[in-house]
Amino acid sequence: MSEARNSFAVCPTLAYGGGVRPFVAILGAAILFSALTPALSAQENAPPKVLFEGENVEGEVWANVSLTRQRFKEDYLPMVVMVVNRADRPVELDRDSFRLIGPDGRRYPMPTLKELRKGYRQLGRDARAVSGTGIPWEVWARDRRLVQSNFFPNLMDSRRALVIDEITLANGYAIIDILYFAKPQGFTAGGALILEVQAVGWSAPVHLGMVLD
Repeated sequence: MSEARNSFAVCPTLAYGGGVRPFVAILGAAILFSALTPALSAQENAPPKVLFEGENVEGEVWANVSLTRQRFKEDYLPMVVMVVNRADRPVELDRDSFRLIGPDGRRYPMPTLKELRKGYRQLGRDARAVSGTGIPWEVWARDRRLVQSNFFPNLMDSRRALVIDEITLANGYAIIDILYFAKPQGFTAGGALILEVQAVGWSAPVHLGMVLD
């Protein structure tokens, strides 16, 4: 697994559906740079690592954890995730494709939308924090194709209120979405977590390890 770089470049222009237009609306690619202001206020300290990446021959997964670090006191942890299909065939993603593995090895599935809304009050704020920055330009330059998903709709935005949680990705296509998981038992700041993504059609899952200091 290669180490991802911190990046807050302007959202690139993507070729999509035969045309060329900027993609900022599909829940974005990361968290606004302002979200890191407290961590960067002391210039002598290096900023925390923002992006993590995991891959195998069939898929690639990126996670931006800027927002995750701001929600350590919550019962659910958000993270902005990008999944790219590298297989030579279409694959399927749904809610069962994602697991967060805690310090004790337990696998946590994504909650239902009803469960999250009942136990979490930051959905609207999280959606406003997400922007089209943060995924390295090289990733977009390779892919240039983005499929819409919406696992956890923001009811405050009528354009984004529809659940889209069954997605087909052809070779080279990707999704970017904000995902939620119950905070694993025993997890504290500085702990390690693993995001596991198993698309239907991949022979093995992609594992993305991260340390949230």
